Amino acid sequence: MIVADLGCGEAKLAQSVKNKVHSFDFVAVNEQVTQCDMKNVPLEDNSCDVAVFCLSLMGTNVIDFICEAHRILKLKGVLKIAEVTSRINNKSDFIRSIESVGFKLVSKKDETNDPKEYFYFFDFVKTSTTIRKKAPIKLNPCLYKKR
Repeated sequence: MIVADLGCGEAKLAQSVKNKVHSFDFVAVNEQVTQCDMKNVPLEDNSCDVAVFCLSLMGTNVIDFICEAHRILKLKGVLKIAEVTSRINNKSDFIRSIESVGFKLVSKKDETNDPKEYFYFFDFVKTSTTIRKKAPIKLNPCLYKKR
């Protein structure tokens, strides 16, 4: 299984699993990280089984990041997104925007019922070989809540 960690920070995912993980970030903080813009990663089309955005949808061009994940994922590959709940105004709209590219939501987990948790977790599967639509995705700036 080949994984692309898009916005990897210090490449902790690559250090914690046995799978092949390509670690990308805007700044390479160590030798395991490849520096690049997430809208243009140096991987071949259809080369990954899993693409991960863990608290890393930070640009104003989020849709370009999602389209790039679509490009590098194999058909039926999995797109995993973890995001702070305060960044997503309308969860249904967010899901529809991701699905419009050529993904289908297969799993979501809301930790918002627990007052100590502030994250959404989404798993999508790539369902088309071409990008169907590039609907804009607008996320709010990060809001940190005192715990």
